[in-house]
Amino acid sequence: MIKQLSLYSIIFVLFSFAGYYIHTTVFTSLANQAPFSLQDVYLYHGVFSLLLCAIFLALLNSKKFKDQLGFLYLVSVALKIMLFCIAFYTPIFKTDSFTNTEAANLLIPIGLFLILEVFFISKLLNKIAPLKNDR
Repeated sequence: MIKQLSLYSIIFVLFSFAGYYIHTTVFTSLANQAPFSLQDVYLYHGVFSLLLCAIFLALLNSKKFKDQLGFLYLVSVALKIMLFCIAFYTPIFKTDSFTNTEAANLLIPIGLFLILEVFFISKLLNKIAPLKNDR
């Protein structure tokens, strides 16, 4: 479990740096217009996604939560969005206008980390499926 968690950590850190670097170099004009820190957005999504994968890795061995992991993931996605809105409340909701470029700056990290998060959690959930069929 520690080996897998350290692998996840390395991948998420590298993904965060690469995503941020590519985002700022390709969309330089978009990143400069944002009323929020793009670095903070990447940091939030990277830490939350890594924490979520670590929790699911720990719950994989729990008999109590093993059957509900898919539903817990759905709840965690909603929680992630709510906490993001709370953390970035002022730049998102207190500005006069929210342009398409600012929306793109928020949605690109969300999409990137959601894809990576779904990939790892689906691998974890697929480990459970063969165990259920053996009963």
